[in-house]
Amino acid sequence: MKYLIISTLILLSYQWWDVGHMMTAQIAKNHLRDNRPDVLAWADSLVQDFNPLTDGRSNTFAEAAVWLDDIKETGTNYLNDWHYTDRPMNPDGLQIKIEDQGRNINSIYAINSATSVLTNTKTVKYRHTAFKAQMIRVLLHVIGDLHQPLHDTTFWNVTYPNGDNGGNLMKIQIENGTFVNLHSFWDAGAFAFTSNSTFLSRPLSQKDQDYLDNWSKDLIRQYPYSNYLNYDMTNPTVWTYVGYRQAQQFLYPMIQTSNLYSKDYVQQAKSFCENNLAIGGYRLANKLIEIFDIILLNESKIKLDH
Repeated sequence: MKYLIISTLILLSYQWWDVGHMMTAQIAKNHLRDNRPDVLAWADSLVQDFNPLTDGRSNTFAEAAVWLDDIKETGTNYLNDWHYTDRPMNPDGLQIKIEDQGRNINSIYAINSATSVLTNTKTVKYRHTAFKAQMIRVLLHVIGDLHQPLHDTTFWNVTYPNGDNGGNLMKIQIENGTFVNLHSFWDAGAFAFTSNSTFLSRPLSQKDQDYLDNWSKDLIRQYPYSNYLNYDMTNPTVWTYVGYRQAQQFLYPMIQTSNLYSKDYVQQAKSFCENNLAIGGYRLANKLIEIFDIILLNESKIKLDH
């Protein structure tokens, strides 16, 4: 398998890991602010509940979307499997072994677990608990992860007989000669957001918060919610299949020996990333709406019972 030489990309210092996650959350925040401010107030209050237990870099709704990555730095690795689904792409029909397939501990499990904790009828009278505050942060992060296609896919062939770990083992070369793995390339938004070169370092200054907010509004205008009325907004299993299809039809074919690098690939990649950030934000907003409405329903049932 040949290395792909990407001659038109600039390596930027911000990446999906931080900015992409914050952008997903900011789009959700703006959508909720305009449509369901009650849901935003509830979710944001849970985010604030957990602030005393963090390092101060994830105190806002948008910043909290990065928290699940932050805790990796402390050696907290037991939630690592919650970041991805990694369905196998196996074009050569190799005999492969998928570890822990029966346990199904992945991003779908994470979202469903967070939903279950937040809507638990036994704890419905306690809107604010440390566990619920943690789980709202899980939702903010993992729903963003699912819209980076290499969190949904792992590639298997004779070159990678044990899989490429969602592109982490596959190298590509950018313009300055640096080799990066394919997963990082896509975590970095395909290095395509050259018009937004500001480095957004957490904790965000007021200037950077305003920048993020304005950028999210630009994406909302370019990719309005009305574009996605026929999309599934609440089922994470469906979302992961979309990411898998994107990887299958676009991300991996560009680095096959039988395919040529296309000069318009950068623009296509930018469109993929912007679209995925927008739909990811809308889906995050809708999942929070779904959860909050279940909470309201359960609370009303308790009042009737009494």
